[in-house]
Amino acid sequence: MLKKLSVVLMLSVLLADLSYGAGFALYEYSARGTAMGGATVANKAEPASLAENPALITELDGTQAQLGLTVVTANAKTTVAGQQRGLKNDVWYLPNFYVTQKWSDQVSVGLGGFSRYGLGGEYDNPVETWLGSNLAYKVKLETFSFTPTIAVKANDEFSVAMGLEAMVIGFTQNSYFNLGALYGSTNSQYEISGSGVSWGGNFSFIYRPEWAEKWSLGAMYRTKVKQKLNGRINANGNTINIINIHGADAEGAITLPDSLTAGVSFRPTEDLILEAGIVGTFWSAYDQILIQYKDSESSPVIRNQKKYQDTYRLNFGAEYNLNPNWAVRAGYVFDKSPINKHEMDTLVPVDDRHIASVGAGYHNDTWSVDLSYSHVFARSLSGRSEQLRNLPIKYTDGRSDMYGITVGYKF
Repeated sequence: MLKKLSVVLMLSVLLADLSYGAGFALYEYSARGTAMGGATVANKAEPASLAENPALITELDGTQAQLGLTVVTANAKTTVAGQQRGLKNDVWYLPNFYVTQKWSDQVSVGLGGFSRYGLGGEYDNPVETWLGSNLAYKVKLETFSFTPTIAVKANDEFSVAMGLEAMVIGFTQNSYFNLGALYGSTNSQYEISGSGVSWGGNFSFIYRPEWAEKWSLGAMYRTKVKQKLNGRINANGNTINIINIHGADAEGAITLPDSLTAGVSFRPTEDLILEAGIVGTFWSAYDQILIQYKDSESSPVIRNQKKYQDTYRLNFGAEYNLNPNWAVRAGYVFDKSPINKHEMDTLVPVDDRHIASVGAGYHNDTWSVDLSYSHVFARSLSGRSEQLRNLPIKYTDGRSDMYGITVGYKF
């Protein structure tokens, strides 16, 4: 039987390059939602509700569509045993699309495409002498999810929805093993890459009580997604015995966590919407990454432990209608990091995050345009890496800017 080999890498995904949510989760589903800090689970419906709370689409008439893009820039520095490297300046793009159709007074359907996980970055040179390169000096982890959904309006107060999720995932990671002198082994660069498609699902509801007409409650549960990947390890013709790296076809597995989202919305006036929400992500499911060589039965089992911790994300958002066509928005997020200080690596070089957002939107009977801007402030974190013989690691200067636009059309 084949032996399993775990390598220092992170899984990834197809249209989302950079993570600035807890762990490597992404929440930039629409410009309106981003401007309100993701606090759009229990208030006004839009086609992008397919990503935020699909039960809301029962409140949309006819056929509607949205197309959006978030542009991300980010900076961070990682210090390993006193050696510091910063991320190179780069730009990442997070696209999304949504289409909804009202089949009847009670049933609506929709299809969304968006990124829920992603990570990307490359550290400054020279990487050959940086101890952190043994973990990774460049990574691109991408996902894109397609979510066919059906929503049912049970009555005037309550709607529910269920959706499937086909998540396309891919990764490329570059590392440089430079500890050969300590282990009597070869120093060499190597690359790990792979891709796959796996399935998950979601369940959601929206409740607007007639006895408290200014209030509403929404929630959504997303299942775990157990990814299986096919790819290759390329070691440039070298063999690094101490970490069991050689050029060969490989397959791997990773479990991306389930999550529970809830929001409470309050409308004190016809023109003002307020919402507070929470996202609980069960990152403990992401405990390790396994890679298995397809052509070898003799490779020893090695596990790259992650030991992530379950976390929460708090968000607050507001929207004010200036007139029948224009609205302004603002939001705040506290995003708790799941990283274990004893299992730090170079792939997600930020700790807890504070995110401040603003935005504006215009709509008429047919078209809508929404814009958003967010700034991410990340805390520093100090710890160790058991993968590097408990050497100290520190994350500093983490920050990011995100610019979003969403265009909508009612057919």
